[in-house]
Amino acid sequence: MDFNNLVSKIQETHNYLQAEAAKSVNITITIRNWIIGFYIQEFEQEGEDRAKYGDKLLPNLEKQFVGSGIKGMSARRFREYRRFYNIYPHIGEVISKVLPSDAIRRLSTAESGNKIWRLPTAELLTVDSVNEIRIDPKRLITKLSYTHLSEIAKIDEPLKRAFYEMECIKGSWSVSELERQIYSLYFERSGLSKDKNKLSDLVNQKAVQLTPKDVFNNPVAIEFLGLSDRAIVTESDLEQAILDHLQMFLLEMGTGLCFEARQKRILIDDTYDFIDLVFYHRL
Repeated sequence: MDFNNLVSKIQETHNYLQAEAAKSVNITITIRNWIIGFYIQEFEQEGEDRAKYGDKLLPNLEKQFVGSGIKGMSARRFREYRRFYNIYPHIGEVISKVLPSDAIRRLSTAESGNKIWRLPTAELLTVDSVNEIRIDPKRLITKLSYTHLSEIAKIDEPLKRAFYEMECIKGSWSVSELERQIYSLYFERSGLSKDKNKLSDLVNQKAVQLTPKDVFNNPVAIEFLGLSDRAIVTESDLEQAILDHLQMFLLEMGTGLCFEARQKRILIDDTYDFIDLVFYHRL
């Protein structure tokens, strides 16, 4: 082994194990959020004191986790987890195959937890009808992150969801790439295209692919791991990059454009929100 070979081996080892770590984090986050959604759904249907909470269940849950140090336990997230479980109940089929046996024993001690492990085994791909295509749940949780699946779960049409699941897996899309393809109506364009394979190849040639760094910089992963918010690479970094080169940016936009504020607070319909960057044209 020469020096260049040594460098290559170290780099190869790092890349492989980083990818394996990212994969493990992804799967664990997906399973955790699915189980939380399952428990919430079970409580709403069979909880002994469910009538006491009614529509206030999720806000009350959020209050219980304030100050607990566990991030991501908001009413909005609980609603998201419940939707995720309802869209992907078949993920329960593979939980017992990917979690360690001691974790299964601990989770299944809860009364409702036992139901998780009694779901039937799925085939690789089940096609029940033209509108019902289901991807093998093991492929879903090993090939796609929770953030991917949560974004796809917002789609009501099963066929459309399956389309984006398969394209995400095939193209190794990042979450931002998935969002871009959904907003650009890739599914609808594919339906109108005479050469669907050519369109798919063209999309994936230009697609931004997922990397292990994307996983560790994902806000959901940061919350799950309990890391500092400073570890997140978010749009604020983009804002800072723009501000660092603001003079050149304004010159490029032409004479008269002025920068007013960043993260400007604004009231819309009794709700405060923030605008990332605000400009105005003085002419």
